[in-house]
Amino acid sequence: MGDQKKEFLFGYESHVDELFRYSLSKVSDRELAKDIVQEVFVKTWEYIASGHEVTNMKAFLYRSLNNLIVDTYRKKKSSSLDALREDGFDPPDDTQRPPDEKIDGRRALELLSKLSRPYSDVIIMRYVNGLEISEIAEITGESENTISVRIHRAIRKLKTLYDR
Repeated sequence: MGDQKKEFLFGYESHVDELFRYSLSKVSDRELAKDIVQEVFVKTWEYIASGHEVTNMKAFLYRSLNNLIVDTYRKKKSSSLDALREDGFDPPDDTQRPPDEKIDGRRALELLSKLSRPYSDVIIMRYVNGLEISEIAEITGESENTISVRIHRAIRKLKTLYDR
């Protein structure tokens, strides 16, 4: 279990911030997002302590996080972009980009919130958290091809919404 403990600690240090950002983007409540991430690590430790082995810590953490977020949605059906803003999420300033490449961060969040969950999830994992397609596939339990197609379709939907 010594190696699993080291892997767990490394997983915490390496991924706690991105898991929090992802959780916050989904539940729009800073304290709830913190609680969910904390619960992910508690449950992961309990799983390891009970003798189970985790072969890919990052994928395991994201899968656990997704499951807890779904449970949270089932318990509480409220999510709002305004709450996310009120909790201090402020997209980065794009002033260094050429005008034709700029998109207002707030507008992007509004558009993203109009996508169905499978599409918004992959966009957040890919472009906010910087996950590779293979990592997203492992987290979601779907093929890399399915994830690639979903990302492509999500981007196309976002462009359509943006052009309106």
